[in-house]
Amino acid sequence: MPPEVDAKIDGRFRNGRWVDDDKSYLVSFLWLDQDAGVSREVHVNFRGYPGRTTIPTCESTLSVKGRTIRKPIPCFSDPQPKKRRFGDVTATVYTANQGIDEWHVLYAWKQDGSLYTLSEHVTSPYSYSQVVKNLDRMTRGLVALEPNT
Repeated sequence: MPPEVDAKIDGRFRNGRWVDDDKSYLVSFLWLDQDAGVSREVHVNFRGYPGRTTIPTCESTLSVKGRTIRKPIPCFSDPQPKKRRFGDVTATVYTANQGIDEWHVLYAWKQDGSLYTLSEHVTSPYSYSQVVKNLDRMTRGLVALEPNT
């Protein structure tokens, strides 16, 4: 089994951290193993959208009769009916996601006027149900940090 991906921003599993002009941010963690021609991956994203609670938009790119058509679409969709509850956090589970969260199960919740998401890629070595268990464990372990200004 893969090692537990830690949440150390400067740790060995860091995949990057980005802040956009609108102050939204992404912190990504990745473990990758390509032993004996079999690829296994654990990819986790944590995002924050300070001062915003709406689902962000991504760009869909389609090729129709040789023309490229771009259209804005929600970055996450297909909300599941059952919410996940963790203390003060009530997360909606999304299973059709775009951009860096494509092929991920994504938990989204609103807190103090901001939107937060946590997602994990569904791929070997973890099944969908194992990814949900991982996301449950990670969400239960979240700790709020004060911004460093």
